[in-house]
Parts: sequence; C-alpha cells; structure tokens
Amino acid sequence: MRKFTLSAALIAAALAFAAGFAGATKKWEPNLRGTVFVTERGLVPGSVTAFDAATGRPIWTSRTGTTPIGVVKPRGTHKVYTSDEGSNQMSVFAEETGALLKTIPMALGPHHLMATRDGKLIYVGEFLQSTVGVVDTRTDTEIAHFQASSLANARTHSVYITRNGKDLYAANTRADRTQKGDVAHIDARTGRLLCNTEVGVDPSEILVRPAGKRGYVSVRGENKIKELDLRRTCPVLTGREAVIGSMPDTLQLTPDRNLLVVTLRGMPAQISLMNTKTFAVQIVNIPGHTTTGHHWLSKNGRLTFVAVENPGGLAVVDNETGAVVADYMYPNPPGGNRPHGVFFEPKQLADDDGEE
Repeated sequence: MRKFTLSAALIAAALAFAAGFAGATKKWEPNLRGTVFVTERGLVPGSVTAFDAATGRPIWTSRTGTTPIGVVKPRGTHKVYTSDEGSNQMSVFAEETGALLKTIPMALGPHHLMATRDGKLIYVGEFLQSTVGVVDTRTDTEIAHFQASSLANARTHSVYITRNGKDLYAANTRADRTQKGDVAHIDARTGRLLCNTEVGVDPSEILVRPAGKRGYVSVRGENKIKELDLRRTCPVLTGREAVIGSMPDTLQLTPDRNLLVVTLRGMPAQISLMNTKTFAVQIVNIPGHTTTGHHWLSKNGRLTFVAVENPGGLAVVDNETGAVVADYMYPNPPGGNRPHGVFFEPKQLADDDGEE
C-alpha cells in the first residue's frame, strides 16, 4: 500500500481557506481529535482516504473496487469497510494503515450501509435489486440477504438499524426513479419483511430517532423530508414535512436531537439544516463545488464533514453558524473529483512518525 500526503503548499492553502472563515465562527475546533474516512468513486478503481479531522491531512489512501459508495468503521473493530457498488463487493482495510485485508463478495450493487452499535454486523442496501445484505465483521463474510420488497422493480437504496438491533428499515426506490417508493420494516433478527409503506417519489435514506418512535425519510424526487411514526408495525407518515432543497440524500441527527443535517445532490453544492421541532430549514452553500456526497457529524454534533464533488474534497460546516470553516482537497495521487462516502471516527490515527 502506498501512502499519500498533502504537500506543505496544499496544507497552507487549506489552512488559509479555513482562516478566511474565522470571523464567521467562534468555536472552530482545530484541535479536534478524530479521523474522517472518505471514498472517491470517480476513478476506476476507486479509493478511500483517511483524513485527520482537525487539519485535513491525508493519513493514508488505498484503492477499493469500482464505485465505492459508502464507508463505515464498525465499533469494536480495527477495520474500515467500503461498499464497492460497481464490483459487487465490500473491501476491508486495516484502520491504522489502510492495508487491504479482504474483499467480500456481495449481491448486486452494495450501496448505503450501516453497522450495528456493537459493531458485529453491517447492513447494506443492495441497490440493483431489492435486498439488504448482512455482513458479519468477525468473519468478514456476507451471511444473509433480507428481502426488502416483493416488487420486481424495487431497488433498495439505504438501510437503518435501530439502537436495540431489533428493527431494520430500508428505503426502496424503483428502477424507474420517477415512481413512488417505500420504506420497508424488517425484523433484523429473523430477516422477515414486516411491512412496506409508500412515502413518495424516489426515497433515498431513512433515519430513526434514538427512542425508535419517530423517523425521517429523504424523498429525493419531491425535494422533501417527511416524518414517520414508527410505533406500529407499519411506518406511518405523520403529515409533517419540509421542502428541504434539491434532491435530498443522506441524513444525520445532532446528539441533542434538535437538528437534522441533510446533504443535497442538486447543484451547486449545498446541505440543509432542519430544526426538528419547527421543521424550519436553513440551506448552506459550499462554494467552489458542484454537488455533495455523503456526510457525518463530529462527536458533539457541532461540525458536519461532507464530501464535495468537482474539484473534489472534504468540506467542514459549522452547524451552529452555517459557515464553511474548511475545505480539504482529495489527495492526488490517486486523484478523482467525485468523493462520496463519509464516516467520522473520534479516534485519531497515528501519524507517519508513530505519534498521535
């Protein structure tokens, strides 16, 4: 494996960019500890990079399969997983070094993914069919396929596993994405499909609040976030919704539960901040890029790390002020202008000298 690092000039440029926003935020955290893993899906093969969260310095970069969509570092493991949609596989890397450990054959089109709280399982939507793949992180094998729809034209885009590990939800779009899709409720322990609830045109991702009683679904074809009541077997739309911006995709909820952060796949690059009490929306522009990929929050929820495309990199947004406080370039080599998957890990990886 080859490591790539930013040149001194690039580091200076990144710090200068961040400094340009210093007047917009009082609490930017340059000493923030953590690592942000980002995939790049534009090149063949793709790649994944570990960035230092505070400085944007690339720690390591490794090649993945084709079109790596998602990335996750499950709790209790020392491994990073990417969902390589174009190769119908997942790639497994050593967290500290980026060394490729294994590839896991999957069903068609592994896409958005999520690990259980104990880190033992990963659920991944298999987007070229209507199933959820289940990966055991102890053996690094796919151990099950859960049916997420009985419809031949359903396509499973994303998954969400509840904190107790019992309930699995999936957002199903359609082969023709102008048609209405649904949210599936699956028994996570048995794989039994319990119910499908139609939610609107081209649903993208679902998020469940920690208590498990309510959730949100991004409905890309309607530019909306819709609220779900999850207290029954079948999810029910509550009627509360917000016009969130162009083509909403991934969802993250701040620890205080008051703010839903949403990436927008339209142009130019933007994210939205939605107040979960009032459903009021603030759109944040990310200058210099055409669109966004996925995102993740810092541990305290103050910052959003968001993949941005063209020229491609990792932007950092202060969720309290709506200011873009940093914008880090994706390393070249390997290059590529379509960063996509994002995962934040509070642990700071060792640098090249073995120090933290």
